[in-house]
Amino acid sequence: MNFTARLQAASVITLVATGLAVPTPAAGALAPIRPPALPESGSGPAAFAYLCANPKDPEKLPTGPCDTWRLVTTHGKIFTVPEAVAWEKSKDPNEGGEPGSFAISPDGTRVAYHRARDRRIVVRELTSGKIWTIPYQVPTGLGSPFGLRFVRDGRQLTIFAGDSGVDTLVQVEAGTVQRLPKGWRLLDADPATGRLTLLDQPVMQVRGAFLTVEGERKTTAKIAEKAGKHLIWGAFAARNGRAANLVPKEPPACGPDMTPVWLAVFSTRTGKMTTVKPRLRADVYRADVIDWLNAKEIVVAAGRERPGKTPDTVVGSYVYAMNVTTGATRLIAKLSTTEEVYQDSLEVGGYTAAQDRPAAGKVAKPRKRGCD
Repeated sequence: MNFTARLQAASVITLVATGLAVPTPAAGALAPIRPPALPESGSGPAAFAYLCANPKDPEKLPTGPCDTWRLVTTHGKIFTVPEAVAWEKSKDPNEGGEPGSFAISPDGTRVAYHRARDRRIVVRELTSGKIWTIPYQVPTGLGSPFGLRFVRDGRQLTIFAGDSGVDTLVQVEAGTVQRLPKGWRLLDADPATGRLTLLDQPVMQVRGAFLTVEGERKTTAKIAEKAGKHLIWGAFAARNGRAANLVPKEPPACGPDMTPVWLAVFSTRTGKMTTVKPRLRADVYRADVIDWLNAKEIVVAAGRERPGKTPDTVVGSYVYAMNVTTGATRLIAKLSTTEEVYQDSLEVGGYTAAQDRPAAGKVAKPRKRGCD
């Protein structure tokens, strides 16, 4: 599932080491060349992964030299992951196809993917090369009809269900799986207490809810419909009884304006909400919460406008830490590739190990967004 498709479920993106260049505009992207395969061990931590769009494909699908996931390490080395399902083209000429699922742990030490040769989900430790095969029945279908996300670190993995509506929490090293309540999306799993925090995703004009499961005890809390005059929807991240969401301007009929206007923080037990203005650069046109970094900050993946150039940078090209009390931000990493990224198919990781670096440079004047 690409980032746009995952927005209603969870939010995950792509990053590269801080200090590299902003992604090249699609019109000026270099012709793709297949990088070397990921070594069995010793590659170092991962920063991000992506699928590239083949400029020679009439629909710019991830075919030809773009038919494998690209994995970029924190040292800037680029590898392919040929054993991971990357893209499966449909036999139906009216359908393009589907990408595979890929995830990177917050510290960048592990990756998870849909293995092509036996259609199993595996977790791979990049330094040692150790592989865990997950005891999960993979559904059939094009690409990977599920999503993957590490929870807190590389020891827990969530498998977001496809048509079944039942997500699964995996303890990677123990090899145990736990089916979650149907229709609820996992936000957090506390390994110390076993407490689960789940989400009934809010959609346009339909309120969502949090579900906290502590042993046999279950607590449900409704989510407010709006922050100020703006609808609450999109990506959430939770940790230790709190959840965060960046609230965008409401999408008008003639084109969405996804500029973040509120950072909303909730008690997942009561639903009580507090809001603060996110202090992002003026040229950020869209941003999504992807994780909690610590007790005071969340991780935010953003796209920014490049005046005079098209297209806008892919969401996730800039990764920030944002203070949940003040809204203040600091740049963790810039994401960079010379290739055109296929439909926001960016997977982010390594942010817990990234070096602090203050955002710098002149703030660009934003273009008009959405409707006048």
